[in-house]
Amino acid sequence: MMESLPNKFFSANNLYKVAIFLLCLALFALLIGCSTEVEPAANVIAEPEISKLQVTFDNTLVGGTRDLSAPKTVIGAPSGPSPKKEEPPRLTPTIVSNNVSKSLKSLNDKKLATGFPIIVDKTLKNGIIKSYEDEGFYRDVKAQIKGRYLPKLVQGYDDSALGWAAPEVKAVGLDGEEIYIGGEGPTTLIMVLAHWCSHCRNEVRELAPFLNDSDSLDRVRMVTLLTSINEDRPNFPPHTWLDLEKWPVSSIVDTPSSQIATAYGVSSFPFFIVINDRGEIVLRMAGRLGVETLGRLVDAIGNMGEEN
Repeated sequence: MMESLPNKFFSANNLYKVAIFLLCLALFALLIGCSTEVEPAANVIAEPEISKLQVTFDNTLVGGTRDLSAPKTVIGAPSGPSPKKEEPPRLTPTIVSNNVSKSLKSLNDKKLATGFPIIVDKTLKNGIIKSYEDEGFYRDVKAQIKGRYLPKLVQGYDDSALGWAAPEVKAVGLDGEEIYIGGEGPTTLIMVLAHWCSHCRNEVRELAPFLNDSDSLDRVRMVTLLTSINEDRPNFPPHTWLDLEKWPVSSIVDTPSSQIATAYGVSSFPFFIVINDRGEIVLRMAGRLGVETLGRLVDAIGNMGEEN
């Protein structure tokens, strides 16, 4: 008898087991292939798309929404914690206003340190602009004149206008205020000057220190008549000249056609006129006076007031 060896292979009755086994092998191979294709991009996570967004100073988003729960895209990110970015300061209207004020203050400090003028100072300080700083001031100035015009003074002849009523004038000063001459009131000494006249410049340069240091302006009313003003002639504008000389006498500005000087019969420069308290002409004089003559004239005018 022969002894049968055990069968090491599957029998026909176990075919369904073989089929299941092969199917499992196929699925296993498929899984391995899919894993190999996905592996290079395993560490990349897409960030959701954000379109048409605006970022403000505080990093808030305007015009769209963002899914904060979704993780942020990181490619090859370091293992350690990322440094925290500092947010820029939030600017408010109050802060902006303060910044502007500080900037202007620094400009003022620079002006004080360097001596260079800054237009902002004038605006911030008082907001006042002098009348003569307006464009066209000397071209547009006007005056009101009432009364009979005086004849011109002719040197070497008696003045025929003595005792006449002085023309009453209302005009504007360099400070923009109205100034009146003529008519009843305090005795008045009028000094007629032209900015381009060399004798006038010498007279102002000599008389200014005397008038600033003496009490003459307290004793006698004095008015400067700026006439024959011409921007094409030397030493224009006249207010700059008088400021440089520290001229202390109030100045009235004549019209472009010198109507006030014409009304008073002015024939040359400098020219001096005295009107008493009754509004009458008591003196007209052409030429320079100088400190000594002006001092005697002030004394004489003061004596006139005491006699009345």
